[in-house]
Amino acid sequence: MDSQETDVETVAGNCRGSDSNSRPLRVVFCWAEVTGYMAACWKMLAQRGSVDLHVIHPQRFWGKVNPFHSDPDLLQGVSNEMFDSERSDSGDWLLEAVLKRRPDVVVICGWIYMPYCQLVCSNKLSSTRVILGMDSPWRGTLKQRLARYRLARLVKRVNLVVTTGNRSDEYARRIGVPAFKLRSGYYGFDHRLFSAASSLRPTESGQWPRRFLFVGRYVPQKDLGTLIDAYSLYSRGVQNPWGLTCCGAGPDGRILRDVPGVTDAGFTQPKDLQSVFARHGVFLLPSRFEPWGVVLGEAAASGLPLICSSACGAGSDMVRPYYNGLVFAPQDVGGLARAMRWMHDHHSELPMMGARSQVLSESYSAEFWAQRWHNYLLETLEQGQVGVVNTLS
Repeated sequence: MDSQETDVETVAGNCRGSDSNSRPLRVVFCWAEVTGYMAACWKMLAQRGSVDLHVIHPQRFWGKVNPFHSDPDLLQGVSNEMFDSERSDSGDWLLEAVLKRRPDVVVICGWIYMPYCQLVCSNKLSSTRVILGMDSPWRGTLKQRLARYRLARLVKRVNLVVTTGNRSDEYARRIGVPAFKLRSGYYGFDHRLFSAASSLRPTESGQWPRRFLFVGRYVPQKDLGTLIDAYSLYSRGVQNPWGLTCCGAGPDGRILRDVPGVTDAGFTQPKDLQSVFARHGVFLLPSRFEPWGVVLGEAAASGLPLICSSACGAGSDMVRPYYNGLVFAPQDVGGLARAMRWMHDHHSELPMMGARSQVLSESYSAEFWAQRWHNYLLETLEQGQVGVVNTLS
């Protein structure tokens, strides 16, 4: 056993509480887009004294500026550094930046950013453990079927794959990830922030807010077209239709213009969403494609009944039909309109449905996320030494 392996075992022992004199576990998260929910999770993990956490993230991703960066408190208390992904030597810079941290574990956010995949397959990190996060659901497309071959080296390299649930589990298995490497619980969020919204929302008889809410990017996969068509259909079928608020930004915002009853509130920072959730009575997520959908968990934590399409991965974890919400087929205007009408007609049941949503969301809190991931990190340290691998071509 070499000295590095002995050192890793010592770190694991310290994290388990058996050696208080040893150094903390060093982990580097290589992320594509920093968000409010991941920031909350990293903060909770960083607060654990036996973990030295560092986040590396690009200033721009795919040429777009991350709107969450406008919040100066986003990563307060989290060691992090931002880089220019468009620089010609970004791969070399990444390797040096990670090596400088001397990590025990590197976590990468899937294979959305190939330089991260190349990074962990560098011979210079051959003894470093690797965790791959994965939220993509299996859809059976040709591209996904070919991924088994395209990602073979990466799959062989990683120690653990953490997925969002059953749908991404299937994808992982189909690209060759063995069952013993699979774990769940990829995402978490600031449950305490959003759960406080329930105390601000009136629950007295007849006082529950009569208003629908959508929060998300204004992009085609969120399917604002179906949302607006369904809302218009619902509005024509009832007296005194509820209003609809949309919070977000993006090219499809034009779809919301001049629609009676619809308010475009624009992009809203996570810290401001608590009061937004408190002023509404039902949350909608009509996506035609949604690997998971953390916002559905945030809405559930705030105590809202939920309506989502079956394309939302979080729907299978967070929505129980007629218990705390309703599910409809993607792009089914009539199905979404009927779900909105049902909520309208069962207004008195919504407080109880919202309370059930809150209970279902608790396991995704940042506190539980940190506990879960801390143990996943330890599991990788307790595995055998990783062999030398070739760099991805």
